[in-house]
Amino acid sequence: MAKFYVTCAQGLAPYVKEELVALGIDAVEAGTGVEFQGEIKDAYNACLWTRCGSRLLLELKSGRFESLDQLHKELTLFPWSTHMRETDTFATKVTARRAGNIHTHFAALRVKDAIVDYFNDLMGCRPNVDLDNPDLRFYLHIFENRYTLYLDFSGEPLHKRGFRSEQGAAPIKENLAAALLYRSKWPEKAAEDQDFIDPLCGAGTILIEAALMARDIAPGLYRSHFGFMGWRLFKPAEWETVLQNAKARAVAGKARYQGRLIGIERSSMMIGITKANADRAGVLPNMTFKQMSFQEYQRDADLKTGLIVTNPPYGERLGEKSLLMETYRDLGDFLRQYSGFSAGVITSDPELGRVMGIKAERINKFWNGPLNCVYLQFQIDERYFVNREKADHNEQRLEREALFEEGGESFFNRLMKNYRHLSRWAEREGIEAYRLYDADIPEFNVAIDLYKDQVVIYEYEAPPTIKREIAESRFMKVVQITPLVLDHIAVDKIHIKRRQVQKGRQQYERYGEEGHLFEVREKEARLLVNLTDYLDTGLFLDHREVRFKIGREAKRKRFLNLFCYTGSATVHAANGGASETLSVDLSRTYLSWADKNLALNGHFAGHELVQADVLEWLRSEVETLRKKPLMARNKDKFDLIFMDPPTFSNSKRMEGVLDIQRDHTQLITDAMRLLVSDGELLFSTNLRGFRLDPQLNELFEIVDISRATLPLDFKKRPKIRQCFIIKHK
Repeated sequence: MAKFYVTCAQGLAPYVKEELVALGIDAVEAGTGVEFQGEIKDAYNACLWTRCGSRLLLELKSGRFESLDQLHKELTLFPWSTHMRETDTFATKVTARRAGNIHTHFAALRVKDAIVDYFNDLMGCRPNVDLDNPDLRFYLHIFENRYTLYLDFSGEPLHKRGFRSEQGAAPIKENLAAALLYRSKWPEKAAEDQDFIDPLCGAGTILIEAALMARDIAPGLYRSHFGFMGWRLFKPAEWETVLQNAKARAVAGKARYQGRLIGIERSSMMIGITKANADRAGVLPNMTFKQMSFQEYQRDADLKTGLIVTNPPYGERLGEKSLLMETYRDLGDFLRQYSGFSAGVITSDPELGRVMGIKAERINKFWNGPLNCVYLQFQIDERYFVNREKADHNEQRLEREALFEEGGESFFNRLMKNYRHLSRWAEREGIEAYRLYDADIPEFNVAIDLYKDQVVIYEYEAPPTIKREIAESRFMKVVQITPLVLDHIAVDKIHIKRRQVQKGRQQYERYGEEGHLFEVREKEARLLVNLTDYLDTGLFLDHREVRFKIGREAKRKRFLNLFCYTGSATVHAANGGASETLSVDLSRTYLSWADKNLALNGHFAGHELVQADVLEWLRSEVETLRKKPLMARNKDKFDLIFMDPPTFSNSKRMEGVLDIQRDHTQLITDAMRLLVSDGELLFSTNLRGFRLDPQLNELFEIVDISRATLPLDFKKRPKIRQCFIIKHK
């Protein structure tokens, strides 16, 4: 008999224990996990069947120690060759609790040393360390002066089921989704062929877990690897028996369940991802997908009874909560049409749950990653719904009165005035993306950008003299008032972003994980933007007039775009009739985006994209040009160059660090060597306090066009950037 420990997320131990007991394993809760003693076959079954566990660990040794040197000595005497070969790769990890000043990384190195020393002494050779993909992974847990050594029996975390090769934003892990379904007694309901609905399906995590349960499919059935497969005592024949039993149960379960599984999701891409994953998991039959918002969906007449479980957005980022209230109200209305069903909704904010207007029958606490959440369970019956009309009327009246106090009315009036003026201007100009508000009233320190039918609200960092709670209160007013002015825009199309006072574009900083590209027009140009994945959207609105200038001047010219970002300037040059374009950027992501922008506008041949460190690329091109005969140089030069570098950049792929104040002289000088004698370089920077090197005026003819190229929607921010035309004298 061996001793095993199953780790799990906080609060999931009771569900793991029930799963193991159902497998005939005598398990008990221990700490935040579950432990049991059993045969190796029991551990194989546990790896295959636990839906809520995170890892399964095999205990190898435990004891007391006084120092890491003593621990190293003890572990050197452990018979490692029983469990691994000298040719195996391995990794070690140490966790510690109430262990004084022990440094876990150093302790892990001592465990590694013990393994290496053991094999060196025994065989004169040693196994190698592989931190990323080892054959075996060992864990050492230290509590006070006791240690326990484990072999990672399961390998990758057990929530990774093995069928999710299609990536999509999954805001809930499979093991938590399974726990919610257990809590709502879904296995019992599925045994009665009840139906299942997830009205905010997303990446399909909850829907697929419900299908696996309904069809008695082991969650680990589609995994190609477990940690025990690299173990020296692994018994393939015994594992194969366990695997075949699970496959037989899956075949029987697929035939038995006759209910419907319905996923509602607006995004066709997400539905495609969910379908592909469900197909690989063997649960696509009986699934129905509705590509629409849940607000549009009407209950099918043949749905009699069942379970609704969903994980709506939480609104953890400041300002999103007020936007989500309407979503939760709509979710309450959605549930109301499903009399006879039961439902479960997980949220990190109980107040959002109350907005649904239905009394919860049970409330349980769960952790979704770092978020402390409540799982609200409902029996859907008209008796449990509040009088929404009366409650909403009183709530809205009080909210409106509070909203327009302390400057709220002034902000409302200014935003309305800006929108009326700028929307007419933008329509005349053929512009679908523009700045609507930019800290016009200092107390409301935000920028608001309109992208066709979507809005981005950026919060600037408050000055140190303003208390954070005051700044947050003002920002909440902005978030609540903006939809009142822009009442034609759906609440879920208002995006909230936090940003510090801009010291230059942070164009390469990743922000979120769930966004998609969509198209906006800028006169004749069609450009793709992303309002959720990055602090910036892929289109610098303050450069609009510069792009128009490039488009006007590019006809029959060779155009070079340095630090090209998403290639919007290149699109304007190509639309303007450039004979050829070359765009250079270090980021593969943004070059791919630029390629999509060019293709969207019908530009393919003659438009080259180069991934390179611009400083190094310029040096290389200048050196190559220098080696060519004088008469041959001009044909490789450019007629029009645009350079809009980030103010600061430090990438693993760069040889050095770009500091635009320090490096602009060299950048401009090198770029000018690639410019024909009557050509034009447009240089722009957003660095606050930027000063052009006076030496450049001695070398070149320079004209400041900062104000001349400032768009109407940025006239109140004349210092947002500097832009220069640079020519040869």
